[in-house]
Amino acid sequence: MNILFDINHPVDVNFFKNAILILRKKGHNIYIIFRGRGKLEKILRYELAEFPITMLGEHAKGFLNKITSQLHRDYKIIPFIKRNNIDLVACFGPTAAISTWYCRKPYLAFDDDFEYKIPFYHANWFSTKHIYPDMIEYSNSKTVKYHGFKELAYLHPKYLKVSDKILDSYSIEPNEYVFIREISNVSLNYQDSNSTLDQIIETIRKRGLTILLSLENKELHQFYTDKGCVVLKEPVSDIYSLMYYSLFAISSGYTWARETALLGVPTIYTGGRAMVVNSALVKAGAMFEVDSVDEIKKLVSQLTIDTKKEIRNNILNLVENKWDDTTEVILNQIEFFLKQPIK
Repeated sequence: MNILFDINHPVDVNFFKNAILILRKKGHNIYIIFRGRGKLEKILRYELAEFPITMLGEHAKGFLNKITSQLHRDYKIIPFIKRNNIDLVACFGPTAAISTWYCRKPYLAFDDDFEYKIPFYHANWFSTKHIYPDMIEYSNSKTVKYHGFKELAYLHPKYLKVSDKILDSYSIEPNEYVFIREISNVSLNYQDSNSTLDQIIETIRKRGLTILLSLENKELHQFYTDKGCVVLKEPVSDIYSLMYYSLFAISSGYTWARETALLGVPTIYTGGRAMVVNSALVKAGAMFEVDSVDEIKKLVSQLTIDTKKEIRNNILNLVENKWDDTTEVILNQIEFFLKQPIK
């Protein structure tokens, strides 16, 4: 069968990669399209270099520009589906929904962001099946729910193998450093010595811990290097091992926060977005949602290796006994439709 994956964000590569490799071993033909955006093409051609990869469309900013760009992209996807005799299309979200619906092909829309209403309902309207974690209460005839997180498609112990060898490259030891992922809009006031990040760094330093810093705003690299932080030069070859061996993590990005929490690392989430898919991690004690610098500083002072051991054991138990292997969810849904008679 000919299966098309539409990739639109770097995390989508991680989400689908294991399923793509398994489907190829089973003899299916895999096609990949993507929308030009940042380093996405570079990541795709590194991670999935052996597959045919085609860029269709560019990332746009602004609501009206996004709609126009997406409609134009759908127009380009239609002949691609027909030319390559695609049997099924899978994507995270709604980005190939209209074109696939027009071509009368099964469209599997994976999702986890119910709070982002327009894309969520767009995916639900045009998809054949809309697949997302059961923490999201919304349901209709298209809904397929699983018990877990999108991040377990690549962080599940069946697929992710961590190693402490990467730590040598940064001259750090397990549990003697803090992993911070800082989104650029939080750091716009970095020249102010009272900025949130500066206060957090000072509190961590008092504990004698090294600070491993991933910056979205690369212009701040030298500024925080001069402050004694180990600033990552990305992409990092084994980023998840760096996360795994940190004593705790701080992130203003929700995907990064869920990743570290699912690795059993105590995670302070500072992004401020209330997302229902985070609730199970908060309940499990792995994620702390905070909205003030005082709360962050208090947690930074309290989190210990014993805290981490307790959280890791709890998360591992949930992964092994309660939460689904998301790659298996992807494969089961795809293979169900591939077994249906071709119309």
